[in-house]
Amino acid sequence: MKKSLGLVITLFITAPFLWNCNQEKTLSGIEFEQAVFYEVFPAVIDSIYYDWRLIPPPPPPPDFLEKRGYDVKGDFKKAYDNWEKSDEYKKRKIDWENKRDSIKQDTTSIFLAISDSINQFEREDMYELIKHFKKQNLSIDSKGFNLEKGFKVDLNKLNINNDKLRFKSQAEFPKGHEFWTTDYDFYLDASIGFNRILFDKNKSFGVLNVGLVRGRLNGTGFRIFIKKDVNGKWEIDKIKGTWIS
Repeated sequence: MKKSLGLVITLFITAPFLWNCNQEKTLSGIEFEQAVFYEVFPAVIDSIYYDWRLIPPPPPPPDFLEKRGYDVKGDFKKAYDNWEKSDEYKKRKIDWENKRDSIKQDTTSIFLAISDSINQFEREDMYELIKHFKKQNLSIDSKGFNLEKGFKVDLNKLNINNDKLRFKSQAEFPKGHEFWTTDYDFYLDASIGFNRILFDKNKSFGVLNVGLVRGRLNGTGFRIFIKKDVNGKWEIDKIKGTWIS
């Protein structure tokens, strides 16, 4: 009886893990990629998105301090220290804190336009994946790439941790420069696009590219390395900037 009970407990503990492995094996390449994309999506957004309105204003330039009499023989640091003691600085700080608090309390939705199709690989990703996880001695099966197919993003599957964020398909917006010059009846903060995820042969490590754009000349690219943790869940290992405009 004890032996049978022990067997039942062992099966109970290992069943979820075995089911996970079997499930991955039955998924097609595209289905597996989609599943990983939706799993890591919340962490990706948490890592690369920020509300730029909450960033404190930068320190004033030297000529600003000089005109107001804070310049100390070209010593910008000392001039800035003196400015921070002034009533002008204190008022500016209070105004900024009030604005920041107002934005934080505002429940208005923030929209991101997202490319609804993910079709392309980045050529460099294969080399970057191997280089980044070099201690793992990764093997990549290039024959397994399906360069012809991609997948559509299901907006209903995009889980996030930011209650204010909402997503709209980029197909709903005007193309070209009109995307940024059109007035919308909602707050559009940025557009975001993804490239397909490249995995190693054993599908334990991967890399994808993301672009976050806030204007015609205001954007940033990221290369995001992901891996499975000890529980078989996907997590971000590291994020590297790739371009900026």
